[in-house]
Amino acid sequence: MKEEPMETVIWNGLNNPDLKPQEADTVVLGLPFDGATSFRRGAAEAPGRIRNISSHIPPTTEAGHSLEHLHVLDIGDLSPVGLSQTDYFKLIEQKASELFEVTFPTFIGGDHSVTIPLLNTAATIWGDNLGVIHFDAHLDLCAELDGNLLSHGCTHRRVLEKNNLPLGQVYFIGIRSFEIQEMQFLEGRNANIFTAAEICRQGISAAAEKVRRGLENCKAVYMTVDIDFLDPAYAPGTGTPKPGGFSTRDLLLFINHFSTLPLIGMDVVEVSPPLDHNDITSFAAQRVITETWGLFLSRR
Repeated sequence: MKEEPMETVIWNGLNNPDLKPQEADTVVLGLPFDGATSFRRGAAEAPGRIRNISSHIPPTTEAGHSLEHLHVLDIGDLSPVGLSQTDYFKLIEQKASELFEVTFPTFIGGDHSVTIPLLNTAATIWGDNLGVIHFDAHLDLCAELDGNLLSHGCTHRRVLEKNNLPLGQVYFIGIRSFEIQEMQFLEGRNANIFTAAEICRQGISAAAEKVRRGLENCKAVYMTVDIDFLDPAYAPGTGTPKPGGFSTRDLLLFINHFSTLPLIGMDVVEVSPPLDHNDITSFAAQRVITETWGLFLSRR
């Protein structure tokens, strides 16, 4: 029997390399960059690993709904080789702008700094009509980390400074780590921060409903998933794990609550295959991606 090339079987066999971006329900782009981490690296290997394991998963959701009707186009990785971080981010902005105009892009990092150009692009297009769902153990509101203004800990700080995106339209979910400089930045400001402990007390459904109501008037919502939102027991393969987090089931429950929001794109970042055990973290990331497709893209 003739073996099918990997590009035709990735993403549950949904990938169709013959599609044009405007014909696809989602376009997948890997961003294999981990040069802005503050601790351990390895996230540059995530796009390839997540694609690889996706070939072994059937094209269905966990509720038993088929995804065979979805048109998926994986265009590979946007390589940072030979580029400075600034130039690489300009390249990401250019590519993201092209994709946001015609499809629902699914970006795979890479460390969380790659979300800076992605959110900059989304905010340029949608302005103050944009809302952001930020699943993370960290706020990523640092002015700088280790002297790097484009660190993975500065993601939202850079976007808030550059664009008209109001802080009140960013919802920080699962937070359980605060840098002193972030606390200083937040003094006198109103921010929608849902700490892990607070969510545990009130329950996922109650917390998710508050987020949903807060974003329901936004015309566009972008979702960024830092895999360290999950507890290290469920995502050991990440550079800056924080105990006291959530299960993969918890994350899927949150995303289900947001299914009525106008999601325009997503990223999954900070998966580090070299730090993983038995691909636990990569499988979690793959499940988050395809379940999100099932929830949001089936309506398109």
